[in-house]
Amino acid sequence: MDQSTLRNRITDQFSYRGERADIWRAFDLLLDTDEFLNLGYSEWYQPHIVGSSQRRLVTEVGSRLVSHLSATDGVRLLDVGCGRGGPALHLADRFGFRVTGLDLVPYNIERATENAREKHVETEFVVGDATQLPFTTGSFTACTAIDALVYLPDRDSVFASVADALEPAGVLVLSDLVMQSDVNATERGFVDSFADAWDMPSVGTVERYKAALDDAGFDLEAVEDITGHSVGQFRKWTTLYLQLLKSPIRSLVDRLLRAYGLDPTAIAEQVRAAHRALPFLQHVILVAKR
Repeated sequence: MDQSTLRNRITDQFSYRGERADIWRAFDLLLDTDEFLNLGYSEWYQPHIVGSSQRRLVTEVGSRLVSHLSATDGVRLLDVGCGRGGPALHLADRFGFRVTGLDLVPYNIERATENAREKHVETEFVVGDATQLPFTTGSFTACTAIDALVYLPDRDSVFASVADALEPAGVLVLSDLVMQSDVNATERGFVDSFADAWDMPSVGTVERYKAALDDAGFDLEAVEDITGHSVGQFRKWTTLYLQLLKSPIRSLVDRLLRAYGLDPTAIAEQVRAAHRALPFLQHVILVAKR
């Protein structure tokens, strides 16, 4: 798949159009996807599918930034792949950052701008390509990318562009979904099928991210595996859903989805692909400095 086709598929998915957008409409019934599109973060005692798990992940990312900066109030922060603005608004409100959010999808930026207006949080949102950031050199002190780079095929160019946009000694904190580095050919096939079903490019590894960061002039200072707090909990939900599809109540599930205007077949395809791939995926937070 060429990059132009992939970009169009990603735009369609997050604009609620296209053949694979129904999964996000389904998430709308359970999660705050009108603001947050990330995987979330939950301690063992916290429900993940209900509540503010997605906001909690942003808090975790923000706390890593705080530990690497002398101050945050008024500090210019770029949020790459800002989605519908929830992370940028939370980082501004909770930590005092002066946030600019950038996203490829115009629909996301429209929603982010509206969310900022409703919450009266001063932020800026821009439609743009993360591989060619529309900012001058050294415009920002810090940068975040919260579960966003998994959707971008040319991560090397993203890191190079971010490095240019950051001032010397700038900090990048990102969370992302990655593939385990020791998968065999069959397991890699499961991950590749998952990526295709969810309109993603090939899923990277921590080692590949480190190499790309090195090439862009970053020093990778920390790698934290948070799988147990996020995607490690997802397989019980995919297992339950797939069991429901084999049970006598499948017709009820299908009717319920259709009542919301959703395609049960398309959703089942994506859930099956995720279920097969989840054992071979990790969710990580990376901290890097210029």
